[in-house]
Amino acid sequence: MILTLLPKNLAKQGFSFVAGEGDEECKECRFYKTCVVNLKPGRIYTVASVRNIEHPCKVHDSGVIIVEVTESEIEAAIPKKYAIEGISGVFSFLCNEKCQYHDFCIPDGINIGDKFSVVKIKDKIECPLGINIVRVTLKIKN
Repeated sequence: MILTLLPKNLAKQGFSFVAGEGDEECKECRFYKTCVVNLKPGRIYTVASVRNIEHPCKVHDSGVIIVEVTESEIEAAIPKKYAIEGISGVFSFLCNEKCQYHDFCIPDGINIGDKFSVVKIKDKIECPLGINIVRVTLKIKN
């Protein structure tokens, strides 16, 4: 589990978000490391539990609350030949086509070069470019 801070209205178990880099004002805050540095920008996190500890915040008027988060699994598309549960790989799939599956081919939370493992195989995607791809659930390997 990773500790961080979220605005009170977002601090709910099961809430998922993409971590940012914090505002300029954040760098002077005594909670900067917990709130911003503990998370990797661009990664998706899910709130596992909410602690009943609140703090004031210059960026969020309602203040922030301490939460425990985990890095989320990611829905993505990968070439079928790599779609094997448990297999590890390096994410390198690129697609410039703006089709209905684009968000799986270029998903939030994973970057080219990130190591991953396949958690679950979902379904075949009918790629308009004719590429043999499959929708899978990935877990980033740190």
